[in-house]
Amino acid sequence: MRRRAGRTRQHASTRSRILDGAARAVARHGLAKLGMDDVSHSAAVSRGTLYRYFGSRAVLLRDLAQHEGHLLQQRVAEAVRAAAPGAERLRVALEHASQHAREHPALRRIVDTDPAFVMRSIRTEFPAIRALMSRLMGPLVRETTPVRRGVATPDQLVDWLTRLMISAFLFPDPEPEAMTRGLLAVYRLLTEPDRARPRRRRRP
Repeated sequence: MRRRAGRTRQHASTRSRILDGAARAVARHGLAKLGMDDVSHSAAVSRGTLYRYFGSRAVLLRDLAQHEGHLLQQRVAEAVRAAAPGAERLRVALEHASQHAREHPALRRIVDTDPAFVMRSIRTEFPAIRALMSRLMGPLVRETTPVRRGVATPDQLVDWLTRLMISAFLFPDPEPEAMTRGLLAVYRLLTEPDRARPRRRRRP
């Protein structure tokens, strides 16, 4: 039993090592010129080991996308757990998600070198991306002003936020912090309490 558990841990460790190496290889070479040799070199594994875990380049890239989505989910979830309860957690989730997209070298390299691949991937994977954002932000948006007032449902709000973040990722502002500030402005719009409009005085 212990031997099997040890093999399982080793398998997971090697797989994660290959995927991390693949992300570094993408950041270095882009997608168009990326070969399995580049991945095996970056991950420091033999070609035989690489193909034993990932039978083709297409399978590797598919699993890499899932792996990176899981890392994003972990990063945001950990940050949200450490934040104060309430609206502050939505701000933290938006900030960390935008920073992850802005600072990830492989994501930025793909956008620069293979935008057609990025657009195809986003169209294909949008339901999965939205599902990921729903898991991260669904519980947080239920307490926002638009949802409480019945202006939007939590699913609608998550859909809009997902599309907004994808747009910010595809068309980054030259100023690195601008995307985060823009998303935080959206956060304030969503979480600020309603304020009654001052009544106009009637003219005598």
